[in-house]
Amino acid sequence: MHHISCKYNPIERCPAALEHYWNGAILDSVETAINWAAQMTWQGIKPIVHLVETIYEKGIKVLPHELKKYLPSWQRSETLPKWDIKIIPI
Repeated sequence: MHHISCKYNPIERCPAALEHYWNGAILDSVETAINWAAQMTWQGIKPIVHLVETIYEKGIKVLPHELKKYLPSWQRSETLPKWDIKIIPI
């Protein structure tokens, strides 16, 4: 099994494309940053941008019976099984 570097994963390249797009822009408010992000394009595609204001509590876990349905699509790393999981669409 080969691990694919994040630089080849399109979702991982989005933050770099956004940083390049707004290089030099004055992002003096959350609204300005959201508007800039919503107007960028990457390979002709515009992102869907939402402001998330929810504060997530640490230590929240998915209950085992809920997690069970997702496990068949997970492939855990042999070297870092707790932290490196590849999710394969079913």
